[in-house]
Amino acid sequence: MCSVALVCGEYAITRPTSNALFLTIFSFKTYPWVWLATVPLNLQVIYLYNKFLPKIGPKLAIFWLAIATLSINTATGLLFPIFPQIIFLQFAWKDIYVLLMLKQVWSMIHSTIAPASAKYLYGCIYAVGTVGAISGSLIPSFLAITMGSEQILLLTFPLYLLLMASYAAAFRRSPLKNGAFEEKLTPDPRPSEAFALIRRTPILLAVLLLVIFMQVSVALAEYRFNAHLELNILDKNLRTAYCGQLSGLINTLSLIFQFLGSYLLVKMLGLKRSHFVVPVLLFCAVLISLIFPTFAVISLSYVFLKAIDFSLFGVIREMLYVPLQLDAKFRAKAIIDVFTYRTSKALVSFGLLGLQIVGSIYLLDYIGYVSLFVFVAWLVTVRILYKNMGHSTTSTAVPL
Repeated sequence: MCSVALVCGEYAITRPTSNALFLTIFSFKTYPWVWLATVPLNLQVIYLYNKFLPKIGPKLAIFWLAIATLSINTATGLLFPIFPQIIFLQFAWKDIYVLLMLKQVWSMIHSTIAPASAKYLYGCIYAVGTVGAISGSLIPSFLAITMGSEQILLLTFPLYLLLMASYAAAFRRSPLKNGAFEEKLTPDPRPSEAFALIRRTPILLAVLLLVIFMQVSVALAEYRFNAHLELNILDKNLRTAYCGQLSGLINTLSLIFQFLGSYLLVKMLGLKRSHFVVPVLLFCAVLISLIFPTFAVISLSYVFLKAIDFSLFGVIREMLYVPLQLDAKFRAKAIIDVFTYRTSKALVSFGLLGLQIVGSIYLLDYIGYVSLFVFVAWLVTVRILYKNMGHSTTSTAVPL
């Protein structure tokens, strides 16, 4: 719980700061290009992760990941005044490292907590992470104007030290200590084996498709929101403060969903019906923002979508990993939770670039309509998946 809280708290500091600085140097129309740039970086990171994880283990993996992220944040904070284009690298990296860090923690959680306890504890773990995120979001919200946005990136240093200490303490208490991790991994250490494992496992294929739908929806909403943000708030420090305040609102709403919504949703409806509820809720939020296309309503729609992603969707997605083998929880999960997450945004980029050319006047309206179509396709896909998977989903040890 401490590790999850620290990762989420650090990201709540970094994300709004990075977003505001990126919009200051570039434009919202540059988002498709930076998302495309993350694909080769993402692929290389995942390849190296799957190659070296069996050799160095998860504890050293998160250590080196923290060192790399800390170095990039520090370099950006110091060099931004003289070389502002460095924010392009930091912006691309921020969406990769946080997923890898959370994946590391959650992989250990999946390997430690019994399936029968998952539906009770996963929502609590997510909620503690959200408390950390709310705490972290206070820093850019209140200090951006007085300190300057780029200086805020320097404040993440102590959080990484605490993260490495808390993860090491958790690892010592997990079943993966003393060489157990290496013993339980597949005999085939090749990175390609992780991709093959996804192809062979129906639940992993289902999770992959669900992640794609969610991230396509997030990418469209993020682009639409940042377009309005650039037009309505011109000062970079005010943007940082506004994004920090929205981050706090997102995490507060997520906290409510995690403590109450996720447990009640799974308990009352079961895992299967819960997967239908999420796209329905998001469809309604986007529809309202199309009917009332003001900056405030679009901001709230974006807040609601991100809150669902961080809470209800996250909980029911993680529960699908519970019955799987260790290799799926660490190596295949890295591909789904990191590479697929960001590659989905890159795929959206091609569509956005095309819309910028053929429909620039009505671009933001078109994005809203495409989002509605995505949610409908999501519902249809969930229905087909559960119908075809049949008994595969029953192994999650939670009510369907």
